[in-house]
Amino acid sequence: MDLAFILLPPDKVARAITDCGEISIPACVVITAGFQELGPAGRELEEKIVNAARDVHIAMVGPNCGGISSPHPMNLYCMMQPAFAPPGNIAIVSQSGNLASSIQYMFWKQEIGISRCVSVGNQALLKTEDFLEYLITDEQTKVIVVYLEGVPDGNRFMDVARRLTRVKPLIVIKGGQSETGIRAAESHTGAIAGSDVVFDGMCKQCGIIRVKDVEDMFDTAVAFLSQPLPAGNRVGIVANGGGWGVLTADACVEAGLDVVLLPEETLQALDKRLPPWWNRQNPVDLVAGMSRGAFYKAVEILCKCDVIDGLIALGFGYGNPNTAALGSIPDDENLNISGYIEATLSSDKRGMNFLLDMIKLHQKPVLLSSEFIVGADLDHNEAVLALRRNNVLIYPSSRRPAQVLARLARYSKYLKNEVHLLRN
Repeated sequence: MDLAFILLPPDKVARAITDCGEISIPACVVITAGFQELGPAGRELEEKIVNAARDVHIAMVGPNCGGISSPHPMNLYCMMQPAFAPPGNIAIVSQSGNLASSIQYMFWKQEIGISRCVSVGNQALLKTEDFLEYLITDEQTKVIVVYLEGVPDGNRFMDVARRLTRVKPLIVIKGGQSETGIRAAESHTGAIAGSDVVFDGMCKQCGIIRVKDVEDMFDTAVAFLSQPLPAGNRVGIVANGGGWGVLTADACVEAGLDVVLLPEETLQALDKRLPPWWNRQNPVDLVAGMSRGAFYKAVEILCKCDVIDGLIALGFGYGNPNTAALGSIPDDENLNISGYIEATLSSDKRGMNFLLDMIKLHQKPVLLSSEFIVGADLDHNEAVLALRRNNVLIYPSSRRPAQVLARLARYSKYLKNEVHLLRN
């Protein structure tokens, strides 16, 4: 036997661990709650199970945790909740069992794979830092996401985090920022949340990408899988209408990105594809009624522009809703509705491949925003869903891609600074 999954009452856990050690089980996961998070009596019980694990040389996850998952190389889902994300390259480490399962579920239902998932719980024996240290050299893991409530050993955490972020992005949510949150963290996992200002400074020193919620974590982690790191923070915007462009420009400035002026040669290249009344500036407003080919050509022109480090493009995925509306019209040989539908859907799929090619060819991030991501599963919008299967998300707002691009730019700058420091 390789692993014991322990769900006994608190006072029976220590004996169960000893029994496992006597038959040479090397590891256990203790789901049971009722330890240090309950105060002095619980802490005493927790010390007993730690001593039992050390005496018989068992690696123990927990207690008061949600379990572990490792889809690669085998289907190990040793979790309380049924969430079965496919094999992938994102690792999840969480002090909350519920959040570990929720994050894993979100990845699963959006066809994004994970490498490992660990709910550390009270971290009585194995700590968050132990798992992060393992993930530094884990070939299956490319990106790590973490939910923390407290960092008892700040020096070790900083040492491990700095070594990790030099090779892989580390994205962290910190619970317990307010006084109310700190009290909740102590009763949840017994964590001492500590100063949020100090933690924020630690993140900046160690290259940790700090996010506020699970949505931000998901957006950012998936982008790191598919998008190249930008050389800087200069952004180009292609919008299928003026309002989208205005909102995106505001969101980019708020996130710390530079919505740069386009050079004359780029404006002239766009002049050849857009009508004389286009706005001749960044954001590029494609004007209602333009062909879809103009959208992709504008993306290509901005990708080629030397003063642009990354791109946000708004308005992908129109083919599916357009053809859904036309599908209710009786087919007619003269109108050739079915032929138009087939050509439109095929155009969207070609556009999807084109966008993937642009990212790879120019090694610049291209982030997408479109209302057609909303309900894409229900609508069977295949071009949109296929992008997601390639780890390229489409965001339903302007704020989300702007924030993600800013995080990519900051991490890129951090890596450059680290390389400079190591060389000197």
